[in-house]
Amino acid sequence: MNLNFNRRKVIAAIGSACVAFSTMAASQAQEKTFKLSHHIAPGHLVDVASHKFASLVAEYTDGAIKVDVFPSGQIAGLRQGAEAVQLGTVDFVWSDMGTLGNWRPELGFVSLPFLFADDDHFEAFFNGDGGKALAKELNGKLGIEVLGFGNAGFRVVATRDKPIHTSADMKDLRIRVPEIPVYVQAFESVDTNPTPMAWGEVYTALQTGVIDAVENPAEGLVNGSMQEVTGHLSRTFHIMTDINLFANAAQMEGLPAEHADAIRRAAAEAVTEFNKKTRDNAQKNWDILTKTMKAVENPDRAAFEAAMAPVWDEFLSRSGDAGKAWIDLVKAAK
Repeated sequence: MNLNFNRRKVIAAIGSACVAFSTMAASQAQEKTFKLSHHIAPGHLVDVASHKFASLVAEYTDGAIKVDVFPSGQIAGLRQGAEAVQLGTVDFVWSDMGTLGNWRPELGFVSLPFLFADDDHFEAFFNGDGGKALAKELNGKLGIEVLGFGNAGFRVVATRDKPIHTSADMKDLRIRVPEIPVYVQAFESVDTNPTPMAWGEVYTALQTGVIDAVENPAEGLVNGSMQEVTGHLSRTFHIMTDINLFANAAQMEGLPAEHADAIRRAAAEAVTEFNKKTRDNAQKNWDILTKTMKAVENPDRAAFEAAMAPVWDEFLSRSGDAGKAWIDLVKAAK
């Protein structure tokens, strides 16, 4: 009797172990790791939002999905990341509409100089019918699902050696710009020598005199320590910067519905927090720069706007009715 009883105990224990192992194996089989790429250095609000997103995804999927964050262009730079998310070689990326204009010219409308009046105007467009239409366009034409539209702030100009009071002061400066057609054209229109360059190379290029100037939102300049290699700052506010969290649409469609919804929920929270912090920190970052730099608080923005007006004509000549339709939507959002 004792032998049979012990045998039953052993068999029961083995059975329980098999069930436990099968459950663990099934759980491990369901775990998935995604890659999130961005081109900005750690510490920037984009990086903070990326880790917030990763944390929320893990929480909302009960650990079934892990998101690894790769900052500073470790996987891809700005343009390469936008291409990679379309191809599915990265799962999530922060990029902007101007970069997508490399493939669909009409999508570069967001980067047009002096298109958006202020933060409220930007948010009215992206949080309204314009944002909905844009998300549908990206999904249908580029295979990108928009997880959130981000506002990284208005751009300013930092120079090594000279103050910028008006557009004429920009003449002959070698200025770093992103690899975005509208940006290149905008600075050609004020007689500079725009130089597309990866963000990670800008500090050294300014330090060694390869370039004379850089333009970016104030937070980007602070995050890149550009105040160490430039001496003058001008609050031109020439372009409003969008930085958006994108996903590969096919990847999202292939997920279980509850996991896709969890990712969308996590992204909405992370991007909303990012937008709030961008607005809250805008003056703080400007003040950090002005502690060591000579600042022009109110340059002649009308002169910049007039000088950059031909960029709109060039944009419309390339994008046609599709580009005009997006501009009209922006204007209607005021």
